[in-house]
Amino acid sequence: MDGVTRIGVSLEPELLKEFDKIISKKGYVSRSEAIRDLVRDSLAENEWKNDKEFMSGVIVMIYDHGVTGIGEKLTAMQHGRMQNISTTIHVHLDHDRCMEVLIAEGELGQLKLMTNDISSIKGVLRCKLTMASQATGHMHHLGVRH
Repeated sequence: MDGVTRIGVSLEPELLKEFDKIISKKGYVSRSEAIRDLVRDSLAENEWKNDKEFMSGVIVMIYDHGVTGIGEKLTAMQHGRMQNISTTIHVHLDHDRCMEVLIAEGELGQLKLMTNDISSIKGVLRCKLTMASQATGHMHHLGVRH
């Protein structure tokens, strides 16, 4: 294999057994493939500590649509962050609750702030930011950074 360096890894038998179970469930064909993904995830997670890094991610929120004014507040917040939000998905979960998914790009600090702003709105039951990767989307290619 060109461009690949072989390394040795020592693991306790029980840890290796658990690792093999998990990678088998996830459909990995080899331990090496699974370890490469773990290393990539670890490196990506380290990037997410830099608030100036331009990133892509999703914000998932669940809210009680019966709370007075919540729809307007969420819409106003999203319109104020149009430079960061590329797509929204709205799902009716049951009679009282909705889920909204925001696909967003921007400096990590901006995305964290937006998540905190959403979380603080009365009626938002849960709000979580999950980073996907360094941004490579259309806004990044156009040089748009706000």
